[in-house]
Amino acid sequence: MFSCTSYVQISTVAPPEIILPGDSAQFLLVNRFVPDNLEFKKENKVDVYKKGIETYIDGLITGFDTNDKIDLIIADTLLASHSAHEPAYTLSARMIQELGVRYDPDYILSIDNYDLYFDQEVEVEEYDDGSKSKIAYYDLVLNTYLTIYSISGAPLDKIKEELRIPHDSRAVVSGLLAVGPSMGQADENVIKISETLGESFIQKFSPSQIMEMRPFYSAKEFNQAYRAFNAGNWEFVEKELITLSSHPDEKMQGKAAYNLSIYYENQGRISEMEYWRKIAESKLKSLPYVTY
Repeated sequence: MFSCTSYVQISTVAPPEIILPGDSAQFLLVNRFVPDNLEFKKENKVDVYKKGIETYIDGLITGFDTNDKIDLIIADTLLASHSAHEPAYTLSARMIQELGVRYDPDYILSIDNYDLYFDQEVEVEEYDDGSKSKIAYYDLVLNTYLTIYSISGAPLDKIKEELRIPHDSRAVVSGLLAVGPSMGQADENVIKISETLGESFIQKFSPSQIMEMRPFYSAKEFNQAYRAFNAGNWEFVEKELITLSSHPDEKMQGKAAYNLSIYYENQGRISEMEYWRKIAESKLKSLPYVTY
């Protein structure tokens, strides 16, 4: 039905992942991950987890400090998780209310778990003489599990975050994979990945700029505007489409109006985007499928 459309890439704004009812809020951070409870025999591995969770919390603090409307305070109360590798049990309403009386926050942010592991991928390379070589690549992966509670005790949102970074590579000799990297010696990358993931959490409360594809009428009279859009010649695109929006044919007016709505969305001019989209809807039986 829309064979006369092509696609253009636009820059648009995605809503925050976490939407708060007010402009400002105070979160109480409760860390429920206790590295000493990990069932690891090697002490240096536990030490790496300690460094990691401490760095992650420092990253959270640093990230929240960049937002002047959302504050983070740290609880000195420790509510340990029941497991080292699974998210912690849900806090009871009584526990939440006790924390509320003591610290008077708007929300509780609970770190339920912090987990590290290595992910392996083997790459095979074939040579002209028929021989092969194999290299094992290892990514360091960090998973964090958090819960946001209302002060009344209700869990509002459960969040799992994951970040991975390249860590190491090793040759596979005679079909036998070498011993993988040691978590106990990965402290440098553990600190790096923990800081990055912690600092990025605050971004969940803000709109983000993303790139998306949108259908765009491109055939015949709209081809020049389409080409100009892809070339970033915005002045020409606007002028050309405004002219076409006054075309004698009502269907052409609708297509021009639709393209103008895409143009203005890309420019971040939302009120104009909505204006032209309404015109397009009034003049066309249906529009190319676009999710807003």
